[in-house]
Amino acid sequence: MNKIYPVVRECDVIVLASPLYYWNLSGQIRTAIDRLFALEEGDGNLLRGHGRASALLMAAEGHGFEDVLAYYNHLMEHLKWSNLGHVLAGGNGDLGDIAGKPEIAAAYRLGKSIV
Repeated sequence: MNKIYPVVRECDVIVLASPLYYWNLSGQIRTAIDRLFALEEGDGNLLRGHGRASALLMAAEGHGFEDVLAYYNHLMEHLKWSNLGHVLAGGNGDLGDIAGKPEIAAAYRLGKSIV
């Protein structure tokens, strides 16, 4: 987190990218998000607001993104960050399943829209 905190303090956009694990973000990224709470405490709120924005990219074998999307939307509300959108690619059980899916182009467009 000592490498992550300074970057988050200075950034304008955070892109969260994760596989879908049990209807949520991976444990690793959830732990990092939970530990960002430290930036909301102490000498001023260094996390909430400040003109930041975020996007969410996820892939999964299945298609159950409803719970993680509700969590992400609530997180954006709490942090007062602009929600730039999300790309959720389900149905990727085997190597190469994502090839040719429209979500690839959607992720590209979302990335290009971040200036």
